Amino acid sequence: MSNKLVLLTGGNGFVGAHVCRELLTNGYRVRAVVRSQDKADQVKKSHQEWSQQFEGFSIIPDMTKPGAYDEAVQGVDYVMHVASPFAFPIKDNEKDMLIPAKEGTLNILRAATTQSSVKRVVITSSCAAMFDLSKGIRPGYTYTEKDWNPATWDDAAKSDISIYVYCASKKIAEQAAWQFIKENNVSFDIATMCLPMIYGPILHHINSLNELNESNSQIWNIINGENKEFPPTGVPAFVDVRDAAVGHVSALTVPQASNARYVLSAGSFRFEQAAAIAQKRHPQVHILQGDTSPLDCYTVDGSKSRNDLLRRDYITFEQCVSDTADQLFKIAKN
Repeated sequence: MSNKLVLLTGGNGFVGAHVCRELLTNGYRVRAVVRSQDKADQVKKSHQEWSQQFEGFSIIPDMTKPGAYDEAVQGVDYVMHVASPFAFPIKDNEKDMLIPAKEGTLNILRAATTQSSVKRVVITSSCAAMFDLSKGIRPGYTYTEKDWNPATWDDAAKSDISIYVYCASKKIAEQAAWQFIKENNVSFDIATMCLPMIYGPILHHINSLNELNESNSQIWNIINGENKEFPPTGVPAFVDVRDAAVGHVSALTVPQASNARYVLSAGSFRFEQAAAIAQKRHPQVHILQGDTSPLDCYTVDGSKSRNDLLRRDYITFEQCVSDTADQLFKIAKN
């Protein structure tokens, strides 16, 4: 069990709440960065059992402001940067998405350079930073840590396709981190976590199912018995949020994660499979059924993370959807 102090951004979100819980259960002390006092109160409420391990909260409304993290990072051993802009619809590509993604990441790295105590910074990236959207679902292709989204700042700045801009922002932010490490003499190293679609039970506070995170909203809309047809499975690769959290926390200390890029992916899926799993689990709900055969599409290789970080098999799609459906139907009932 560790007693080290971790600065965590985004701890009130879907992934961040699980990362926070994983840190706390492994004995880490946590200083959480949130945008408001209400968010801080929500984080404390979600983790009441470990209240003594919280080393306070830093309220930072604008994480792109120069020096935003300078006070928050003082004396910490590790930094876990999970927070990321996700603003749809996008009104201004650069102002709403590209600049916040890049500057939010660079700001926390700049702050980390002021503290010799910082040993490693783990950054949540995305498989969006890897995918080449122009290639579509690329049957037969396998994405790995070596792949990079070819989108450029200029192309994203003038694009009218929101998902293209979002994916470009993830690539730009992650590459900015690697460039920062290359160009600056720092006392710490970094690890980046590239995640595909993330599903699983929620830990963060919500008032109703209308406040679900984007990915679990997709699952709920498919299994609640109201859908008339299946949407296309836009990103046919997934990881359970609990595995994502384990991977993040493991990456703080394992030697292999020093200046390493990781893909956390448990395999491929399609929405029709989620419906079939939920129907089997909850036969009282009439859920639309469809073709559950595997999609002919790319795969995402998560073996490096499985071997270095999880050191066990990934949670299966069936277990992920079953646990998620159980929780969502319980919330709906209550």
